[in-house]
Amino acid sequence: MSDNVTDLFHRRLAAADARIERGNRERTAGADDRARAIAEEAARRGRGGPRQLSIELDVSEKTISQAIARARRAGDDNRHTLPADTLQRLLAAELNDLPPLAGPQWRALRHLVRSTFIDEVWIEAPGELLAQEVQDADLAESFRPAELAEVCRSWSRAQALAVIDACQRDDLTALPVVGEG
Repeated sequence: MSDNVTDLFHRRLAAADARIERGNRERTAGADDRARAIAEEAARRGRGGPRQLSIELDVSEKTISQAIARARRAGDDNRHTLPADTLQRLLAAELNDLPPLAGPQWRALRHLVRSTFIDEVWIEAPGELLAQEVQDADLAESFRPAELAEVCRSWSRAQALAVIDACQRDDLTALPVVGEG
C-alpha cells in the first residue's frame, strides 16, 4: 500500500507542477501579447507614439521601449494559438447540450468528483471513470445510481470533462436541472 500512496503522491506533485508550468507559459504569452499590442500601437501613432503611450498608460518611456523590444524578440509565434479562454468557452458550450439531471444527482456527482483524485488518466474515458465512481459509491437508491452511471457513460469526452470541471469548481448552477429551464 505504501507504494500506491507514494505513487499517488508523486502523480499529484507532477500534476501540480504541470499546472504551474501551464500558468507560466500563459503568463509569458500574455506578456508577449501585451508587448505586441504596445509596439503595434506605437508604430501606428508614428513619430512620438511611444511617448504618447507612456503618458496614456502612465508608465515610463523606458517601459514602452522595453515592450517594443520584447515584441521584436517574441515574433509572431503566439499569434497562431487559440485565445486563452478557449477551454473555458468549450466546456461551457458542452454543458448546454447535457440532458438535465435532478439536483440531488448533480450534488452527488459533485461530492464524488471533489473527493476523487482526477489526473491525466481521466482524459481518455472520463464518462466511464465517473460512472465507475458512481457504481463504487454507496449512494442511496433515491439517487438512482444505476441510471446516473449510465448517464455518465452516455456523455461525450468533452461533456464529461465539462461536468467534472463544473463540479470541481463547485458551480452546479452551470448544470441543467430537471424541471428548470
